[in-house]
Amino acid sequence: MAPGGRQSKRAKVVADGKATLSSAEVVSKVISPDSSNSTFFKNAGFCEQALLEELAAQKQKEAAIREEFAEVKKRSEAVEEALLKTQQLYEDMKK
Repeated sequence: MAPGGRQSKRAKVVADGKATLSSAEVVSKVISPDSSNSTFFKNAGFCEQALLEELAAQKQKEAAIREEFAEVKKRSEAVEEALLKTQQLYEDMKK
């Protein structure tokens, strides 16, 4: 889409009396990231394959962190349960 298209979108929004869109919002409305014929990302220096690989790596990291968190939470619950049992035994011994 030509640069004039972005400006006309911004002008239309202002003419309608609505809040002005940020430049990022205008670009996101004008450029479809799913469009295979869009050269914006290539011209901006973004390599689609590199971005997809980075996203996949981030998703793997997130999954690993979630798994580790679940393990830590499970261990924490076990320690808390053991502490409660120890406290109960201590209270019973004091009697």
